Amino acid sequence: MTSTPALRPLLATEVTLHRRHGVVVATVVMTAVWIAVLTVLPAPVRVAAVPWLLLVDLATLGFFFVPALAVVERSNGVTAALRLTRLSPATALSVRLGTLAASALFAGTAVVLAAGLGWAPGILAGAVLTSLLVSLVAVLMVGRATTLTAYVSRAPAVAIPLIAPALVRGTGLWDGAVLALSPMTGAFDLLAGRWSWTTALWICVWLAGLWVAAVRVGFDTRPADQPVVARPNRSTLRASSGYSHRSAIRSFARVDRRTLLDDRLLLLLLAGVPLIAGAVRWFNGPGLTWVHTRYGLDLTEHLPLVWAFVLVVHTPTMFGAVTGLLFLEDRDAGLLPAITTTRPSLPVLLAYRLATTALITGAMVAIALPLAGAHHPLGTAGTIATSLAAAAVSTVPAMLLATLAHDRVQGMALMKAISLPLYLPLAWWFIDHPAGWLLAAVPTAWAARTFWADTTGTLLGSASSAFAMSLALIAALAWKLRRSPIT
Repeated sequence: MTSTPALRPLLATEVTLHRRHGVVVATVVMTAVWIAVLTVLPAPVRVAAVPWLLLVDLATLGFFFVPALAVVERSNGVTAALRLTRLSPATALSVRLGTLAASALFAGTAVVLAAGLGWAPGILAGAVLTSLLVSLVAVLMVGRATTLTAYVSRAPAVAIPLIAPALVRGTGLWDGAVLALSPMTGAFDLLAGRWSWTTALWICVWLAGLWVAAVRVGFDTRPADQPVVARPNRSTLRASSGYSHRSAIRSFARVDRRTLLDDRLLLLLLAGVPLIAGAVRWFNGPGLTWVHTRYGLDLTEHLPLVWAFVLVVHTPTMFGAVTGLLFLEDRDAGLLPAITTTRPSLPVLLAYRLATTALITGAMVAIALPLAGAHHPLGTAGTIATSLAAAAVSTVPAMLLATLAHDRVQGMALMKAISLPLYLPLAWWFIDHPAGWLLAAVPTAWAARTFWADTTGTLLGSASSAFAMSLALIAALAWKLRRSPIT
């Protein structure tokens, strides 16, 4: 049994790890931004927003950070080293989950106070239980994977069935008793201030079952199916020194295709966009009717905002983030130093990845907009311009992750930290004031305005701005990346 004094260095190491990888900064930044957003909302909206903020973002940080930490530690041999010490897997896992739960408690307390709810122990207890629940699920989902792309491809299969019942009840779509079987449904009730000892006990039962499985899986050091350092399909990048640029790009494409197909992430992305478009198409008709009946809100005139959020901003952000993660996979595998010494070199890899990301994003947005029934005011020309603007914007999150994150853990933290700034320009839809131009500093603002444009001049100006700002950011970030050491 580990003594109490032995826990102190372990806890100190865990906190240092979180600071070093940007987990602490990301948590503080996101909490501060959401507090700022809450302060400008009407009081009833602030209160209603609290459970959603905690459930979708702040109390579920473990969904992002736990797998990233696990993958990096496994590839670095830290997990195997722990098995050789007297430190038990249960103790190590407890410290990690406890640290994340403390972060959720901090964020929850700040948000609850900002919403004017005062001291709300039931909501804060719900935030802690939700954090533990999501973190344990993440441990099981990442399993023995040594890449984050493998985790990302698995996550929807577990996360969607787990959280969908909570969303159904939270939105008032249906309130059947079967929804309570999901622990996330009870978690949402607690976060909404509806404390129940029965609900808390049910969540604890889930926690106990997940804990037993997570202790074993989270510290399993058996050989994984695809070890990251000696991964055969990615190691072919080293053999490109004698190739022409065209041959090198073909080699890069073959390696990335194998990686994404092996992890089933490419299929998930390509199938996911049409599914999202189908959901948006449902919202255009029955969804609007349901919202009007349930909440008395007529969102018909705000449909362009919904379309821009889901298809014009979220889609390029998602594809760009995957590209950034691929770059970080190569960095953590130690492949980038080898690439920089070859004829293809780093600029060729960056150019290929960014061009491919833009091409796929533009094609998917062009397909998704008609499927979703999203009508551009200028017809086909507007749809094409919007697809091109979204394609340009998709390169921004890719370069941000590749340049500012030093490993996959920092990459996940950065994804959380930049998500709100990338989506915030959608607020321009509501701002009819010169202050709205402050949002123009973010390229996603111009992609959205390209979609909303109702004149040819506005369309061309917005699309050109999306390209210009994206290229300017890429140039600045590429310059920084080339000057930084590749490790």
